Amino acid sequence: MKGIFYGLGVGPGDPDLLTVKAHKILQSADVIITPTKKMGKPSIAYRIVESHITDHTRVVEMSFPMISLSAERETLEKQWKENADEIEKILEEGKSVVFLTLGDPMVFSTYSYVMEYLLERGVEVVTLSGVPSFCNLAAQINVPLTQGEESLGIVAMTQPIEEIQQILDAHRNIVIMKVSADNKRLAEELEKRGLENSFVLVSNIGMENQSMIRDIEVLKGDIPYLSTLLIKKDYDITL
Repeated sequence: MKGIFYGLGVGPGDPDLLTVKAHKILQSADVIITPTKKMGKPSIAYRIVESHITDHTRVVEMSFPMISLSAERETLEKQWKENADEIEKILEEGKSVVFLTLGDPMVFSTYSYVMEYLLERGVEVVTLSGVPSFCNLAAQINVPLTQGEESLGIVAMTQPIEEIQQILDAHRNIVIMKVSADNKRLAEELEKRGLENSFVLVSNIGMENQSMIRDIEVLKGDIPYLSTLLIKKDYDITL
């Protein structure tokens, strides 16, 4: 009998934001998959939950290429399938497998691609929600993401610029993820729309080196990989 495949959102960075259910699953897991951009370099998601993992749990590191503007879809899909194949072999041993992911597993997560491959093969999949970075961002600065009948748009800077522009124009409240993929272009688009004073950027949210900025010139420079930006039109954001 195959084991169960769990997709586990670890939240944005603060280990205390891990859900009670996620903690229970980590404690009972046979195998934990820790995705990494570079083999031998522990993932941030793993570091967040490391203290919740028991000594008897096997930890498997898997390489996942970055999704970027220049990434070839064929290369990405090949790696996703190969990793899904490896995970299925472990599941066929009757082991429970937990795949760690930052934030929530259903928000711009590599996990979702692997999940789809395994669902097609009849694997039992259980996905555990985590706190998304943009929800924690809004909570930290006491600013609502959306109120009443306002809209909320969510987009990543890895998406085509036409899609990003449409989101910027269509919504009063906007979350931009994966900002470092093209932050200079984002700064340019904000200035075009007179939104250079209507955003807050949070980097490494929930971690010891967390930082918040509202300076458009800083946005044009080098910013950390883990950065999320919130735009509030006609709202005074005070840090």
